[in-house]
Amino acid sequence: MSNPTTTQQKPTLFERLGGEAKVRKIVNEVLDKNSNNPLIAHHFSNIDMKGLKQKAFEFFSMGTGGPHQYTGRDMHAVHANMNISIEEYDSATDDTLLALDDNRVGQEEKNEVLAILEYLKGDIVTK
Repeated sequence: MSNPTTTQQKPTLFERLGGEAKVRKIVNEVLDKNSNNPLIAHHFSNIDMKGLKQKAFEFFSMGTGGPHQYTGRDMHAVHANMNISIEEYDSATDDTLLALDDNRVGQEEKNEVLAILEYLKGDIVTK
C-alpha cells in the first residue's frame, strides 16, 4: 500500500517543454517568426529584440511553472497602444504553433500553451 502523504507530482509545463534551454529556444523562434510575419512585423520595428526575447522568456517561464520571475509590465499595459486586431493575434498564435511543431512539442503541451494564449487574448487584442 502506498503512503497517502506521498503523491507523484506531474512535471510542470516548463519541464515538459524541455526546461530553460528548450523554452528559451521556442520563445526566440516565436519572436523571430513574429518579426518576419508580414501581417505583424510592423509591431517589431524599432524594438530591442534581445530585451524582448528575455522578457518574453521570463513571462513564458513564469506562466508555465518555470523558476524565472517576469520583470516586465503586465500584458495589457504592454499591448495597450498597439491596436492589435484579432487577425493579428491569430497570426501570432499560428507562429507560436509553428515554433512548437518545429521543436516537436507534444499535443498535450501545445494545448496547454494555446489555453494560456487564449487566456491572455483579452489583454492583447485591443482593436
